[in-house]
Amino acid sequence: MKTNLFILPFTLLFQYLIFAQNLGETTWGSWYEITSSNRITNALSLSGSYTNWNYELPRKNTHLHLGIVGINYHFNKNISAGVGYAYGDIDTSFEINNTPDILEHRILEQVVLKHKLFKLNWSHRFKLEQRFLEYPTEDILKHRLRYRLKGKQPLNKTLFLSFYDEIHFNLNEFDFQQNRAYLGLGINIDNHTNIDLGYARHSFKTKSFHRLSVQLNLKYDFRNKKS
Repeated sequence: MKTNLFILPFTLLFQYLIFAQNLGETTWGSWYEITSSNRITNALSLSGSYTNWNYELPRKNTHLHLGIVGINYHFNKNISAGVGYAYGDIDTSFEINNTPDILEHRILEQVVLKHKLFKLNWSHRFKLEQRFLEYPTEDILKHRLRYRLKGKQPLNKTLFLSFYDEIHFNLNEFDFQQNRAYLGLGINIDNHTNIDLGYARHSFKTKSFHRLSVQLNLKYDFRNKKS
């Protein structure tokens, strides 16, 4: 089972390399994100995030604003499932259709599996999304499938390495949509807070972008320890 989970992302990545045409962009942009994970009971947690992408550093020519809220059920320490809602404002002018800003309401469902392999902490996230897109002249419903492989390796009590690759497919007509690859260095501020700094490669069918990524992660546990 673990071997199959490990092989799957490389199969998807191989397909992405074959079918995705990346013309590239030389300008560095920024990718800012704040995430929050709040454990309410042994079984339930609430999560949220805000993401801002920009075509140029430090924060110029905005590509995306996206806020997400969700609730998750934890079957055990390694398996969880969740549902959520997202609202976004997206600039898609770089794509072939030259469509201006669109608004998005998104419903999502996901399953996360965690395990250790080669002494690294791995997580697999499988996500389905129903994207209600508001274009200037019409509204369109698009379905999307995402898979993310993420690894984390502590270096000491303060520092850790993190890396992931996430591939997206449109499901209306099964087709590659985008890929996100990341490598960074994390800093544990305290038991509740860490900062992840690194490089993200954000690739679409026709273009790829270099992003300087800064992520602030907040994690709280509101369970009654005595009980």
